[in-house]
Amino acid sequence: MNRRNAVTSSFRRWTRSQDAAEVLTASSVGPWLVLTTFVVGLLAVAAWAPGARLFFGIPFGIGLLCATPMLVTGLLFSVVHRRRQRIEPWGWLWLAFGVAAMHFFVAALMALSALPGATVIASLLLFTTAFHGRLHRVTPRQPFLAVGTALALLAALQLRDSDEHLALFGVIGPAALTAELYLGSFAMQHDKARSDAERLRAAVHAQLLEQQERDVGRLSQALGEILGYHHDLDNALQNASSAADMLAVMGVQRHPAARAEFDERVKQLRVSLAQIKERVTEIRAKGRRHAGSDPEPVELTPVLESVQASVGLRFPDVDIHVEVEDQPPPRVLMRGGAPTLRRVVENLVLNACEGDGENGAEQVRIRARVEPLSGRLEVVISDDGPGFTASHPAGPSQELFTTKPQGTGLGLYTSECLLRASGGMLHRQNAPGGGALLRVVLPREYR
Repeated sequence: MNRRNAVTSSFRRWTRSQDAAEVLTASSVGPWLVLTTFVVGLLAVAAWAPGARLFFGIPFGIGLLCATPMLVTGLLFSVVHRRRQRIEPWGWLWLAFGVAAMHFFVAALMALSALPGATVIASLLLFTTAFHGRLHRVTPRQPFLAVGTALALLAALQLRDSDEHLALFGVIGPAALTAELYLGSFAMQHDKARSDAERLRAAVHAQLLEQQERDVGRLSQALGEILGYHHDLDNALQNASSAADMLAVMGVQRHPAARAEFDERVKQLRVSLAQIKERVTEIRAKGRRHAGSDPEPVELTPVLESVQASVGLRFPDVDIHVEVEDQPPPRVLMRGGAPTLRRVVENLVLNACEGDGENGAEQVRIRARVEPLSGRLEVVISDDGPGFTASHPAGPSQELFTTKPQGTGLGLYTSECLLRASGGMLHRQNAPGGGALLRVVLPREYR
């Protein structure tokens, strides 16, 4: 009873490992009608064609009789399962018998043929068993089709024409079974690897979505706080303008010699306030334009080369190297387009060049590639500078943070906000050999 249960359990595992859609497609009525026509034509050529008759010498009637179980079983199976989407357990038994019947037919042709033709048919037997091993996932743990193949070879061996055919069967038979089991095992390993990769991709995708939801929440809170500051900023600008007007009135009472210089200072103050107001208006307009816009495809290489050139002018002593692995390079999906991506990368490269404000990097490397698992774009910025301090937060920035004496932390924080708004992430760490390592992950366009 235990052995029977083990066989039944193994058979169920074998049926679950099958791709029913692929099997039903290969076993549809059309392919079987084509195969029937091909078999009849092949037997007619092997039996009656002048050159082929001497090379093969297969009797047409006996050959067709050996093909009858295969053709009848296959055609009936295709008709019964023509409108089915799945195969029942009895259907898999039927299918296993049909595969064994096909192997018997090919082996019978090898046994009935003259020895020169038998060696040619042997290659067809090897191909057929290998194909069915891959298609039906034949393995040593589920060797049901392999057992059928072995029985088919033993049955066909009884039709051999000479002892030389026995030697041929002794070589080709084990080779056919080995090919069937090997390709079946290989297909199972491939299926397992693909399934593991899909599960890993799904887990990574779910993690990314969860992280993006948290980031969007934090970004929305930050934007709300920033919008709340706008009113205070407007009041400050208005008060500064009033102060400038008052200074202008008070300057009238000053000595004429100092009045010209005083008026010039007031004029500069007014111009500066006007510029600040203009920049604030521009930032607001851009924020309204890009906050709800869809990500735009951006060519990556020109942006990286532009950052390399602009930062290189400010830090001529720093060796900035750009490397894009994929050719042609993929396009990044970024809210705000190329200017936003350029600002993000430029902020990060500037931070690398500046270091901690006292010691900066001498070499900065920008390397871009496509992640093999997630399919997203990865831009890695590494440098040989002082790296991050122990007090620097490793996770996403919740507030402005900097180690530079005169720094504000706005560049890194802004870059992270812009990345999150586009569905990207920024990972920060110290490189094993020293220096900082920034890893930017962004969605890319699929063409």
